[in-house]
Amino acid sequence: MKKIYLMLIMTAMLLGSAFAQGVKLGYVDTDRVIAESNEAAEISRLFNLDIQNWKTQLRTMNEEIKGMERAYEIDKLTKNEAAKAEAKSRIDTKKAEAGRFIEEYFGDGGKQEQRYNELLEPLTVKIHNIIMKMAQDEDYSMIFDVSLGTVLYAKPALDLTDLVIQELNKDTIKPGSDTDPMTGGLTDPPKNEFQPPKDEPKK
Repeated sequence: MKKIYLMLIMTAMLLGSAFAQGVKLGYVDTDRVIAESNEAAEISRLFNLDIQNWKTQLRTMNEEIKGMERAYEIDKLTKNEAAKAEAKSRIDTKKAEAGRFIEEYFGDGGKQEQRYNELLEPLTVKIHNIIMKMAQDEDYSMIFDVSLGTVLYAKPALDLTDLVIQELNKDTIKPGSDTDPMTGGLTDPPKNEFQPPKDEPKK
């Protein structure tokens, strides 16, 4: 909490000093820029294709595990202890494989997150370059990113977000109404919705 207060005080002092010296300021909401960019829908489409492919692989693993468990339940009455232990070991191995797949692809820092960042990086670099050029061409001393939550108040006249969106989209075509971009834009990767396979079969 003390760090937040300190940050607010420092920001207020910085802004007060800037206005006193006639410094030219502006701010941009980069979350909205990304969400309203013409490229967001294509990034979403490519990302969702990868997600669906990985979900299909995981679904196949889970169906195979369920089939193995059903076979175990059917055969356990006629198999000896050694055969049951071997069958159970195969099921446990398959569950462990599915668990590793979930962690590798959908865990923190996994391939889902890596792919998301890989697809988003060219757009964020492009936005950064537009803002830098705008700052240099228009002689801005500072441009804040309000999506980071560090600006408590700013006059609407200082908002450069629409100008950045306009510059970003000028050479691209706006997607049609039938396009289904990711809910909430492309600001955060989706949360991990998968869990490792659960209970072992009963003996």
